[in-house]
This record gives sequence, C-alpha cells and structure tokens, in this order.
Amino acid sequence: MYTYMEYLQKCFYKSTNWNEDNIFSNITATSEALIDFPIPNGCKLDISSKSTEHSASSFTLSNRHVINGSIAYLYASMPLRSSMNTREISLQDAIAGFRIIEPYVYSPGSLNETRQRNKKQTLLYGRMYFPGSALEAMMIKQISPYTQLLVKCINNPQMNSNGTLIAYLQKNTPTYSRELIYSTNEALIGFRCLYNFGSFDKSLYTSNNSHFIPKFDNSILSVGSEIWYAAKSMSPGLSTALRYSTRSTSTGKPLTMTLACNPILGQMSSAYTVKTSVRSTFSSRYDFNFFSYRSNLSLGFELYNYSNSPDSLFSGPVNQHQHGSSRPGVKERRKSPHHVPEAHFTSPLLPAEKTSLILNPIQRADNYYHINPSLLPSHNSMSTENGSRLMDESVMSAFQNSVNKSNFSSVLKASTSLDDKVLRFLWEGRMKDFLVSTGVKLSLNPITHTPEFNRFGISFSYSC
Repeated sequence: MYTYMEYLQKCFYKSTNWNEDNIFSNITATSEALIDFPIPNGCKLDISSKSTEHSASSFTLSNRHVINGSIAYLYASMPLRSSMNTREISLQDAIAGFRIIEPYVYSPGSLNETRQRNKKQTLLYGRMYFPGSALEAMMIKQISPYTQLLVKCINNPQMNSNGTLIAYLQKNTPTYSRELIYSTNEALIGFRCLYNFGSFDKSLYTSNNSHFIPKFDNSILSVGSEIWYAAKSMSPGLSTALRYSTRSTSTGKPLTMTLACNPILGQMSSAYTVKTSVRSTFSSRYDFNFFSYRSNLSLGFELYNYSNSPDSLFSGPVNQHQHGSSRPGVKERRKSPHHVPEAHFTSPLLPAEKTSLILNPIQRADNYYHINPSLLPSHNSMSTENGSRLMDESVMSAFQNSVNKSNFSSVLKASTSLDDKVLRFLWEGRMKDFLVSTGVKLSLNPITHTPEFNRFGISFSYSC
C-alpha cells in the first residue's frame, strides 16, 4: 500500500503528464507488486492531512521493537486537485498492483495546456524521524514538459559520510526515456534508457477533441538498459531488460512479459503476468544464474473483493485508475482528459433495460464481450478491416472501463517461492475511513522442516 506522500507524488506526476511506466526502474514493477510485495512489520499508524491544495503533512507512529515515528511535509507548486482522502480514494489507486502499460497514451488536448500552465512545476518533500535525527528530503523540478530534475538526500549521523545525495536528470517522451544519475555514495555515475517500439500515432498529442477515444496499441515492446560506474571503488555495473505488453482482442485482457539480465552477475529473470479477470491477476517469475546454475520459480496472485453494494459496480462515473480516481457513488468524478467513454453491450442474459452495462466476461458462458452493432460505423462508410479494428478497440476499452469502474473493498495477495520456501499473505482493504494492510510471511525451517513466522504486522492509514 502506498503511503500518503507516495500517493501525492503520483498525483503530481499525473498532473504533469509524467509517465512512470516509461522509466527503466519500473520495467518489472508489475511482477514485483504481485510477488515481492512487502509485509508490514509490527504495528503502524499513519495519519495525514491535506491542509491546502498545495501542501500536506503526515504523522507516522510504529512500535517495531521500539516506539518510533516520523513527521513529513509536502509542498507542490501546482494544486493537486486529483488527490483523494482514504474515504474517497479508489482501492486500485492506493495499492501497488497490476499496471496496464500505455506509454503512448497521454491526456488528449492537455499536453499543450501543460506546456502553457504547468511550466517548471516543483514538488518539495521532507521527513524527520524520531527518536534520533535522521532526515530525508526530495525535490522534483520540472524543466520542460518532457524533462525533470529529481534530487533525493538522506542525512543520518550513523552513516560514514553523514548523508547521501542522489540526483536524477530525466527525459521522458512517449517513445523513449533517458536518465543521468549521480550519487555521492562511492561517487556513483549511472545512465539509463528505455525505448518503446510499436505503432505511434502523433494525433494522440495534437488532438483537441474532448470526446477523443484513446487508441489502444495492441502490442508494445520496451527495451532498456542501465550502466553504472563507482569511481571510488572502480566497480562497473550493467543490466538490460525488455518488456512486452499486449491485450487480447477478443476479451480485452492485458498481459505483460518481462526479461531482465545482468551479465556481470550472470543473473537472468523472466516474468509473465496476466489479468485473468476484472478482479484477479496471476504472475509467475523464473530466475536463473549462469554461474551457479541456481534457479528459482516464484508465483503470485491478487484477488479483489467487491464492496457489499453490487449496484455501485455499475453506477457513477468511470474511474481512470491512474491515481486520482474516487469510489463510485462517494464523490462526483471530475472528468478526466483521457476519459474512455463507455461502450454499450447487448446480452441475451439480461433484460432490455440492462443492455448498457459493462459485463465482466467471466460472467458470460462464452467468456466473450458482445458489442452492440449500432456502435460500429456502417459498412458503406467503413471497410471491414477498419470495422473489425474498431470492435477490437471497443472490447479492450470495455475491459479497462470495467476494471476502473469496479468498487472494490479489499484485495488478497499471496506469493510463494520454491527455492526460498517462503509463503507470503497480504490483505489490504477499507475499514470505515481507514485503509488497513495486514500480512504474514512464513518460511520453512531447514532443520526441523516446520513452518515458522518470519514477519507479521498491521498498518492503519487515514487521511483527510
């Protein structure tokens, strides 16, 4: 579960049209969210408040072995109107889970507005830990619509140099991203790049039509690499990765495949993640080392649970599910610039007055969407090939709308690793106005071969 400050940072990225999925460090974020999700340790309470549209504060208290806590402040030069509190936020936006990769989809008509209104926006963040005098800070400075400077620093008296500073100069465009990185720790210098291959339509960025329907690319291939060099220890580092994302044209279900390799360490990792239905996702990952011949197979899944009011699943506006959406029926949805209009469907299983509902394909016997033919252009004005493409895009849009519109109350995550013999369970959901996260990590004792608890905890988060 994201902390409130992390959530506000994502809202800032969304407001400035900054695509986090187009960064090399996030190329394997989908499989990691389903397999390597963190388990709370001890008891933790996080209370946050958004005092104005530009500033927010947060107080955290935990009792992991000893009672400790922190105080954080955040300021943004632009109003974060898309942010929600814990009562209104969509569960999909508050939890790290499956991510639909769309590096080409930007807010239509809003990019020019971003260039005019949101020039050189700034976000400042700071946190102080107690007991002790450890500090951390972050600054995001937008240089241009596609370029930003990210600076992170930590000050801790227990560190040898009392602190560390890391600076990222990032350029993020729809077709590629590049990063120059410098860290004062070991005088580390790094370079990252990520390139996207697929059909690229410039009309996505020049269209001013508010009723524009995003054109989902069925297949996107992203290839990236990073290279590091530590000047003090003269140690190099190199890794490369690729990501393939596509959608089924018959059901609209997205899937993501990744392959990462570190030739210096001889480590290779491949992952496959698929959204099997509106409320479930499955992921598998296979790791192999060329030097030690050691391998490991990891499996993970997430299963969402609907709220007690099933009517809310088909009422209210459509959520965008990209950090800033609210639960249906709780608050009037602010119309998103890249809002996907609902497609209308017809089904013999439903009465006539229900034909406009978006159906989960798992609810149908044939596991397929059925689109109202009236939505498609006439054959006289459109070729069969174009009509078939429009139908495929409507199916994919419908599945995404169905996911975004669903009002989930909780999610159950589980993962296991055959080589490490580790089992993780995590439950995250809503209790009244609180977001709760609790989980347990089990491992097999190598001597007694009995399961034992490695970690157990619960965290409460509240924001207003």
